[in-house]
Order: sequence, then structure tokens, then C-alpha cells
Amino acid sequence: MAFKFNPNAAEDRKYVSKAGTYTATVQASKQDYLPPRADLYARITFVTNEGETVFGDLFAKPDKNGGHDRLEQFLAATASDAEIKEYVAGGELEVDEGFLEKILARGKGRSLKVRVTERKYTKKDGSEGVAYQASFFTRLPGGPEVNPF
Repeated sequence: MAFKFNPNAAEDRKYVSKAGTYTATVQASKQDYLPPRADLYARITFVTNEGETVFGDLFAKPDKNGGHDRLEQFLAATASDAEIKEYVAGGELEVDEGFLEKILARGKGRSLKVRVTERKYTKKDGSEGVAYQASFFTRLPGGPEVNPF
């Protein structure tokens, strides 16, 4: 596979700049442990149909309500009908590195609806900043579209 080198690739990248619901494709993901408690999480890169990038995080540990809502949303939004049947038939799912790796690899190139939310934070210089993150995931009508890169 070949590509034409763009030395300004980082400057050319556009990011989501307002909250809303977007149709997006899973472009990439990575797993890591979040310090200081060493919580396993996955950071997912989404690219909208408009070519804008936004990131979303999934955590292996349960949400504040004791469930895995965001993880379940992502799983359902990116799974085919056959995969959903497999997950339902499997009963309780163990969320560990292997499970996250499997669903992230399977999700790459698949499209879904992503709701982007706004979060205000304090920058190192003390000023206020705004960050946008993929927070909620919904299945497209008819299931996920698969878009190989």
C-alpha cells in the first residue's frame, strides 16, 4: 500500500468544534492504563462524515451507576446482528484487555452515530478551555456500515 507524504498532516487535521450528533467511523484505538489507579481504558479516534476528528474513552471498570453503559453503547453500535446475538447468548461478559482488544479491532472501520459533548476545563495557565469528546454511541439504522481504510 502506498501513500503520498503530507508534511503538514498534523496541521491539516480538523477537530469537532461544537457539541452535537455526528455520523462517524472508528478510525483507530489504543488501550492503556490510566494513572494513578491503573484503570484500564481505551481511547478511540472517530472521524465524522465531515472529516473532523473527535476522541472518546471507554473504561473497563464499571460506571458510577455500576454498569458499563458507554461500553455497551459502543458494542451495540458497532456490532453486526450476528455479533449481537453472540454477545447476548454468551451471558455475562468479562471486561479485560483481551475483550477490549477484540471489540476495538472489530469496530475499526465501522460507522455509527456519535454524540459529542462539551466539557470545560482549566488550562495550565489558569484560563478556561473547552474540550469536545465522543460521549454516547448509537447504532445506525440497519446496523454499522463497514468502511475499510
